Amino acid sequence: MGSNRIRALLVFSFGVVAAITGLLAWQNYEKVETSEASFLETEVSMEESPDPIPLVPVEAETFSQNAPVIINISYTPESISLDGTVNSEPLAEALLLASEQLVPEGDVSEDFEFLTGAEFAVVQLIISGEVIDEEERSRVLTKFLSLGVNVTDQMIIRGSDRTVFEVIRDTPELSQVYDFFEAAGVLEGLLPQGQTFTVFAPSNSAVEALDIAALQEFAELLQLNEILQFHVVPEIFESEDLGEGMELTTLQGETLTIAQSEDGLTVVSGGTVLSSDIEGIDGVIHVIDTVLIPGTIQTEIELNQIVYFDPILFAVGSPYLADSSEPILEQIATILINNPEGNLEIQGHTDTDGGDEVNLTLSQNRADTVRDFLISQGVEPERISAVGYGEARLKVDPEETAEDRAANRRIEFRVN
Repeated sequence: MGSNRIRALLVFSFGVVAAITGLLAWQNYEKVETSEASFLETEVSMEESPDPIPLVPVEAETFSQNAPVIINISYTPESISLDGTVNSEPLAEALLLASEQLVPEGDVSEDFEFLTGAEFAVVQLIISGEVIDEEERSRVLTKFLSLGVNVTDQMIIRGSDRTVFEVIRDTPELSQVYDFFEAAGVLEGLLPQGQTFTVFAPSNSAVEALDIAALQEFAELLQLNEILQFHVVPEIFESEDLGEGMELTTLQGETLTIAQSEDGLTVVSGGTVLSSDIEGIDGVIHVIDTVLIPGTIQTEIELNQIVYFDPILFAVGSPYLADSSEPILEQIATILINNPEGNLEIQGHTDTDGGDEVNLTLSQNRADTVRDFLISQGVEPERISAVGYGEARLKVDPEETAEDRAANRRIEFRVN
């Protein structure tokens, strides 16, 4: 009797649970049906759908999130210049603020290139220039390190017991101009002993801007010693001594003209002073943004580039000028008339075909022909000389091909 009651109670409980479960399942089913029905009944308009985002290919040269962020800082106690790449406006502003705090009475300039997609790149500062002492070095480094960037210290101590060329040698931003002239062997004995000098030294960027290929092509014609001496002036002229219209005679013998730009920068014969008054025991250095080329050498380069690409031609084995070369010599004459500085030496050269004496005579006669033509175009006779070198100065040696022989048969110019 008791067991039957228990059995009935269990059956009843099971039925109640089953009923409740079924009811819940039915309610969920209705909700799903309603949701699906609502979805199916909804009108979808293509006009209301969002515009697709176009896929723009990334150019290799603009994909820069892994590109280094390198900023060059040239420091002196009087001025700071910054250039290079930055990856954000706040970084550029922080660098300028730090610079202004370091030289509150000096000049601060910047030339930044902004990188995109490089927000997480490592920022590297390269600080060159000069400081008065180690205390100032520490102050400069601490200021920039506080920005949370990596810093490379290339600053040197101002003055000490080094000559101006030793200072140039030890200054990272002037390393290329020092190496350039050292390789040419023109530093030894350049400056007379016991004198003082002002050197307008081109920065590395200025040297890099040169047409190196052209310089190498005409290296035998360029007077590298003269170019270097064109950057050196006897006596010491600090920045405060350089006034508008001043003319300074260089060791090379030509004149540098001083001017002041609208923004207050000193301009030396077309080159702008970037940093000034870097001292050595025998003089002072001003860093400029241009390699200064004397007018005579500029003319020489221009003339020889013309005849390199359009050689002066003659009838075979004779000094008679080809008609096609007359317009070229007319262009040469115009340049000489417009640039009256210096005298012109016309140099005639031959290949190795024929005897030495025959070639020497032929080269002299061809140089004379060019001289006569230039005089007929209005160039002063007293400015021009003609010299035949025969096969003594071969451009290609040994001659092995017809192209080699053609390269050796040539007219070249020397302006001095």
